[in-house]
Amino acid sequence: MSTPTIDQFLSEISRFLRLQDGSALQNVLVIEPPYQPAYNSVITELRSTYPTGNEAKLEAKCSQALPEAREGIDGSPWTAFVKFTAQYFTFLRDVNIERLLDTYNQLSELVRKCNSALSHPALGIIILPTVIAYSKVLTRLAIGLEKRPELMIGITTTDESGEGVTLPERAANLMRNAFVTCLNDRSAGFSGVQDGRPAGKKVGIYKIANLCLKILFSTKNVRNAETIFNNIHKQSPPLSIYPRAERVTYLYYLGRFHFSMNHFYRAILALQAAYDECPRYSSCESQRRQILIFLTTSNIILGRFPREELYYKPEAHGLRERFQPICKAIAKGHIETFRRLTDYNHKYADWFLHFRIFLQLKNRCIILLWRSLARKTFLLNGVQGVSAEKIAPTFQLQDFATLLRSAELRALQPLRVADKGPGQRHTNWVFMTNDLPPPYRDPDFQGAPLDDGYDKGDPYLLPDVSEAECIAASLVHQGFLNGFISHRLLKFAITGARNKPALQVGFPNVWQTILARSDDDVPGWKKDDGIGPFLGGEVRLSGLREIGN
Repeated sequence: MSTPTIDQFLSEISRFLRLQDGSALQNVLVIEPPYQPAYNSVITELRSTYPTGNEAKLEAKCSQALPEAREGIDGSPWTAFVKFTAQYFTFLRDVNIERLLDTYNQLSELVRKCNSALSHPALGIIILPTVIAYSKVLTRLAIGLEKRPELMIGITTTDESGEGVTLPERAANLMRNAFVTCLNDRSAGFSGVQDGRPAGKKVGIYKIANLCLKILFSTKNVRNAETIFNNIHKQSPPLSIYPRAERVTYLYYLGRFHFSMNHFYRAILALQAAYDECPRYSSCESQRRQILIFLTTSNIILGRFPREELYYKPEAHGLRERFQPICKAIAKGHIETFRRLTDYNHKYADWFLHFRIFLQLKNRCIILLWRSLARKTFLLNGVQGVSAEKIAPTFQLQDFATLLRSAELRALQPLRVADKGPGQRHTNWVFMTNDLPPPYRDPDFQGAPLDDGYDKGDPYLLPDVSEAECIAASLVHQGFLNGFISHRLLKFAITGARNKPALQVGFPNVWQTILARSDDDVPGWKKDDGIGPFLGGEVRLSGLREIGN
């Protein structure tokens, strides 16, 4: 039976191979419906002439019609492309987009054959645009299926080693193969740079890496992204020579990765560069907002709080209500307020959890609260010191423990609303002093004698002098307090206050302290010699203020 449409289609593919026009090839190898009439004709001919079970015959047809792939260059045939073309026709013939799981499996096989064709040292570059286009479709499909667990009931998936993997992980592994092929390409020399631009298959490094990262971050497999960042840091050309869209996306994911690893200064460097590079168009507002949320959180954790003007930015809509109360609580040392703001029952808790910044704020910012409370202790009841008499400024650790204990006790007390009458809003929150909830105790240890506060009459394990001493020592070690502890007198003494005010020297600026011990090297960010051209060597975000004195 004659197949005129398939013959014409193969003739077009052959022509693009001769021209080595990868973009034109990608434009004709369409996989997403709705199809144009010509593709429907191809599907009809495939089903009538090459039905299921005739794949070998179809592959022979492709090999005969594609001499450029059959013969290759310099005697190196491109057999993988012939197999890919046959698989493409098989996909068109069999795909039914209403059966999402089958579509995923068929598309995965097509991407696998496409990746195999990409590995050809001379001709693989032609199919790179197709690899990227198909990977984008597979990414959307894999993430979509992850949100439909009912489709996976009774179905298990494994990788090549037989280990169980999710559908998105399987898709990411496929794309990682293409990523490695691009990364290892030597067709344009070892550097992969020509005339200041990426050359050869290295053009696709960040496009494919960003797709892998999108899958890993959307499925919360953040740690698996480390291999991608390490490989790029070792083998990729500088990020600065790639298009802006790729730079912004990659730096956003790199910043997210370091944020999840609790490397907040590195996160700031990457996220700040991404934020600066992200266009100010209204169409990019959601992307700028996504970056800004993590950038603001990282800065808060390291002692830099947003100024009012930052909240007026379009992408910062709604951030004031969420971040400003936390910043005020940290600055004033209001531990009880901070505990309530970072409680799982707070009205914004779900929002913080959605962006995966809740635990970082809850656990990391407490250090800044301790510093603020130590400073308040010194201001309220500390000895300011007399330089002429060589008396150092000090404060009692017992006073510090009292403030800590009082703040934690108030945080335990449930909030009540004062009833102001029918029809009126409940706005007055009052503390109930004798209505504490029962302390939590692990059920496995009920009835067991424990050598802790439970047996000492303190069921809530509130801070005592020993804990206050430990906290002060921790703050000294981190550089947020400057002085020493007298363990015998249970005092903290500020050193270096002879020529400077005790507050200034005893409670150093948090951000400047962190900045002094950090460097600008961000693992995963391949820069030029020195600093990349779009960072400028600064760590800045318009509208930030630092925790000072």
